[in-house]
Amino acid sequence: MKVTLSGKEFTLRCDMRALANAKKEAGIVLEKLKEESDLVTVGTLAYFMAQSGAKHAGVPFKYTQDDFLGLIEMEDVHALGDTLIAVMSVGEEKKSKG
Repeated sequence: MKVTLSGKEFTLRCDMRALANAKKEAGIVLEKLKEESDLVTVGTLAYFMAQSGAKHAGVPFKYTQDDFLGLIEMEDVHALGDTLIAVMSVGEEKKSKG
């Protein structure tokens, strides 16, 4: 799923690499994400998904986590949260249809 931050387009990919890196590098506990997430957690998770999306597409990803978070303006937070919910709920939709 694509998201535009500060005029730059990123493809968010919610795969095992993104989730594992978010857990390992940022300490994001996926099981508690709904109860304990804050704005920085949302941005950080988006960073790992954007990083994975770029790697999957074979395009360079030149942003540090700090640089990426700097691209997210407060006006982007709501749309970014909605995008993350959509990306992460794809697996849940498949389970419920299963």
